[in-house]
Amino acid sequence: MKLDELRDLYTNLQESGPYTLFVSHEIRFAYKRSDYLYLLYKDLIASQDFKITGVSALGHITFVLYALFRKKSILHYHWIDYSGIFTGFVYFYKLFCIWLYKKLGGKVIWSVHNKLPLDCKHEWINYKTRKWLAQTADRILLECESVIAEISTAFNIHTGKIRIWPHPTYPPQLMPRAAAVEAINHRYNVSIKVQDRLFLMFGHISPYKQIDKVCEIFLNEPIQKKLIIVGPVKKGQMRYYKKVRKLALKKENIVLIPQFIQEECVPEFMNATDYVLFNYKDILSSGGVPLAQSYDKPIILPKKGCLKERKGDNLRFFSTQKELAELISNL
Repeated sequence: MKLDELRDLYTNLQESGPYTLFVSHEIRFAYKRSDYLYLLYKDLIASQDFKITGVSALGHITFVLYALFRKKSILHYHWIDYSGIFTGFVYFYKLFCIWLYKKLGGKVIWSVHNKLPLDCKHEWINYKTRKWLAQTADRILLECESVIAEISTAFNIHTGKIRIWPHPTYPPQLMPRAAAVEAINHRYNVSIKVQDRLFLMFGHISPYKQIDKVCEIFLNEPIQKKLIIVGPVKKGQMRYYKKVRKLALKKENIVLIPQFIQEECVPEFMNATDYVLFNYKDILSSGGVPLAQSYDKPIILPKKGCLKERKGDNLRFFSTQKELAELISNL
């Protein structure tokens, strides 16, 4: 989103003059090439009209105090997730702070990245609290127009409070494919050949990505056509990871690298691969797709959520697992 569009979004909710923009979560300034929040706000950080402050879980009381003492501020919320009893206290503390901030006259914006948390285990609590947040917020931000009706109906909100909020672009770091493949082999102790046809699944290993189904497709593909699975195991998904690992061990053309990839190493995978592959079970928006597009890579993705609105000559869409298998077989 352009600087003037961002400024208009906030100034339409707050009177003119410098004020504090509270952002949840905290902005990771150490990851200026990959952090969503930094890329989103980087043009505003230097602005004289805004003081951007990331808030931690305990730091939620800060924006409440701003509202209590009538200091100019706006709260822009992003991700919120109830994941169980042990984190429930923190979760409801956050909601209480948002409620109190709103009661004291604060303005709230919520970016809905997905209707429910991905691989959600507590659907009822997450749905009820997200519906409350959607109705409490002054603005709801979505990545594309095609999901407006779905979110409006799901959360029972008027479409008039919804705005479109494009995903920020990632700055690519280009390098020769051969050098990228060599770096991956050396760093992760794998044996990928430059002449191999590489399909990359990048990011946290979790069931909503249906990695296991892609592995089953590649069990029937030739050895020169390789699936590279890269990323850490999502918290609580060790059983699913073991399922993926068991499939990966069946054939040499499935390469599994289950670890967090440092920001400076991400370009190696993006430059080495021939295709970036996504097999989401359910999704509204994805950070992985714009990352792959920044490297101008051919992308295989499902016709779901905001993904179906993506434009580009390098996009190959599928609707069913059978279509995905045929697509991979023909590449």
